[in-house]
Amino acid sequence: MAHIPNDARNQQLYLKRVPHGTAGPDDFEVREIAVPEPGDGQVLVEAHYLSVDAALRLIMQDSDDFLFRVKPGDLVRGSAASRVIESNNPAFAEGDWVTGSMGVQNYSVMEAEELEKCDPDAAPLPTWLGGMGVSGLTAYFAVLEECKPGPGTTFLVNGAAGAVGSIAGQIARIQGAKVIGVTGSDEKCKWLTEELGFDVAINYKTADLYDAMLEAAPDRIDAIFDNVGGPILNESLRLIGMKGTVLLCGATSQYTEEEVTGPSNYIWLGTMRARMQGFVVYDFAEKFEEARAQMAEWVKSGKLVMRDNMIDGDVADYPAIFQQLYEGTDLGKMLVKLPAAD
Repeated sequence: MAHIPNDARNQQLYLKRVPHGTAGPDDFEVREIAVPEPGDGQVLVEAHYLSVDAALRLIMQDSDDFLFRVKPGDLVRGSAASRVIESNNPAFAEGDWVTGSMGVQNYSVMEAEELEKCDPDAAPLPTWLGGMGVSGLTAYFAVLEECKPGPGTTFLVNGAAGAVGSIAGQIARIQGAKVIGVTGSDEKCKWLTEELGFDVAINYKTADLYDAMLEAAPDRIDAIFDNVGGPILNESLRLIGMKGTVLLCGATSQYTEEEVTGPSNYIWLGTMRARMQGFVVYDFAEKFEEARAQMAEWVKSGKLVMRDNMIDGDVADYPAIFQQLYEGTDLGKMLVKLPAAD
């Protein structure tokens, strides 16, 4: 087994109990086991970066409604950017860089079909969990395939400073739309307008949200890109434009709630002949390569900024870092940089 000290151990994060409200350290437990060995056709990977995703809170609910539910006693789900340490599969060689859903742990034995190769020369390794990963791909296809902004249109992003929203707004701007971002702090508003090129940024915690949106979009909104649900989505619907699009890419305001509530202002969808629909990025899996090529070109030309919010830590630190995500202090994609990445 290459590159692993003889005394190396694998830290793993398990769900201890169903969280109430925002999940915190007391809801999890860390276990240590020996580094596993790959079997026939399998690959052993060492995680360098862990993705921190708000949707994890949703699947830790006490409900069987979710396909990928995490129950007490289960390994916590999560994606990682990793290095292949040992391979018994010809599709992967020792030293290959990969991403995959390996759970929150340092080492994992994976099947070949569970891994995707990534090229750190094309983009830094952490970015393959953010802008070049599911977050960026979600923004890319949701904007271009469903919202279809262009010159003369107005595009609103709720949760605009997050991993998905920050890229979605930039792509809409590249397409020529007027872009409005809704977020939760003045610092984030400044980042959106001064660094990412949003036309308007609204701090929903200090502004009268509807009045601020009306001032920014007096002729109504052509597309609402929603990541949060709850009252922010509800107020946004009052300004949806004729035959507009409301795209549901997330509902972070609802993930910690015991009961999910929907918008009461849906009547505007009928009045304005608008549509509201869900979105899952894996419907476009066959186009991922071309999307990454286009986004890499935009990054190189300075049109697109991909920001990683990197926090040094280990598996045991993941619960506290996850809690920070819900405190709303992050800009861009939140990641845990593991000791292996040093």
